[in-house]
Amino acid sequence: MPDADVDAPPFSEPDPPTIVVGAPDRILLKGTVVTPEMQFVGEVLVEADKITCVAADAACEAMPGAPGATVIDTKGVIAPGLIDTHNHILFDIFDDSDWHPAQLYGDHDQWPTEPRYNAMLDIKQCLVNDSQGKPAWCAMTPYGTSAGSLRCETDKFGELKGLVAGTTSIVGLPGTSAGCFGSLARSIDVAQNELGFDNVQTSALYPPSDPNGVCANYASGKTTAFLLHAGEGVDAAAAAEFDKLGTMTTTPNCLYAPQTAITHGVAFTPAQFATMATNGMKLIWSPQSNVSLYGTTADIPSALAAGVSISLAPDWSMGGSQNLLDELRFADGWDNAHWSDRLAPQDLVAMVTRHGAQALALDTTLGSLEVGKLADIAVFTGTAAAPYDAIVAAKPASVRLVMVGGVVLYGDRVLQAAGPQAPGCETIDICGAPKFLCVAQASTANKLDQTYAQITSALNDALTLSDSLTPDDGFNFAPLAPLVTCN
Repeated sequence: MPDADVDAPPFSEPDPPTIVVGAPDRILLKGTVVTPEMQFVGEVLVEADKITCVAADAACEAMPGAPGATVIDTKGVIAPGLIDTHNHILFDIFDDSDWHPAQLYGDHDQWPTEPRYNAMLDIKQCLVNDSQGKPAWCAMTPYGTSAGSLRCETDKFGELKGLVAGTTSIVGLPGTSAGCFGSLARSIDVAQNELGFDNVQTSALYPPSDPNGVCANYASGKTTAFLLHAGEGVDAAAAAEFDKLGTMTTTPNCLYAPQTAITHGVAFTPAQFATMATNGMKLIWSPQSNVSLYGTTADIPSALAAGVSISLAPDWSMGGSQNLLDELRFADGWDNAHWSDRLAPQDLVAMVTRHGAQALALDTTLGSLEVGKLADIAVFTGTAAAPYDAIVAAKPASVRLVMVGGVVLYGDRVLQAAGPQAPGCETIDICGAPKFLCVAQASTANKLDQTYAQITSALNDALTLSDSLTPDDGFNFAPLAPLVTCN
């Protein structure tokens, strides 16, 4: 019998994909198609950044754009790219080894007093040159200036953590935006989302700083989706937050509107979910983070019974999930243990595709495989027998291909020829699976030419230096959290 610590055998695909290389801007995908409402064996044709055909069997091959296209027989499940509606992306350089709640709390104002959390927050504030809250020791580093900031590297690392898990759009709550954002997964709540418009407004704090301004933006059409935290906790303070939303504005109840999506809602009652449904409000559910901080999560069966549209998101990587696939599995496990399997795999997949797009008011552009929509697509190992189960059970090693706006950025190494040829892609091992990752762009502006190796090297060096300048706090945050945790 082999020793327990020998290397695991190489990852092997049960039925590996194949590729016939043709035109780089036209790609024909074959496999089991999940739209996500329907499933069928068929094809998806992508031309430039748009989907131009979704059809059963080989019907897309008759389309004018199909002859000469690159053809990928995925032998897997072709799905809309996953949409992460809530992720504090600049914290994704950390994980549970850096900070995990020391106890359960009553609401969101309590746990930020933990010393280790504050030490971690200081490092994040310094590395990304946040406008407020930089620690004094940051002046001894190059990071607390516009020229030396690692905001680009930090954001791109978070985008990559999502991308390798099939996530093509992320609400990252980065605060100050930058030209380097959105070069990988879409940073959906900033101008660099490659949509040509940004009508998503966010608030990472409760109460939001300018609720009357939000209502004015609703009226003018400037804001079509407003994502805010509320009901985060289990005590009376958290329970009161929903009703206060109706009284904090000059025009009462103007935030009770279809544009409003509430993140967390742990303390909400069935009656409050009914009010949300009546007003077309959405819920963003982050169960793993909720359970880590408060011991429970939102009453999803009551929200569903009321008719609330629910999306799923990991929140962040300390006590939350490393990526949206991890959050899917946690949500499925919690549902099975506490709600008698109320959520079918198809329900969960809809939460990270169609419902995510609805929360962002982008369901005419993203969230499903339909002609005319942007070609944000993820392919997973799986078969027609149980495609939704395959997505819920997936891990980054079993993500076969990811494209954003028709550009292939990640996948099985045998499909690397589908990625950009210039400046080229990097090879990477993901839990024993040989993959390729296309990070660098040809442009030298806004650090867009950085490779994955350069990004991770810069972040590791910064964490090591920060630890050396804070020896008295007793905490160390180097090395950089892994891109993927294998388990």
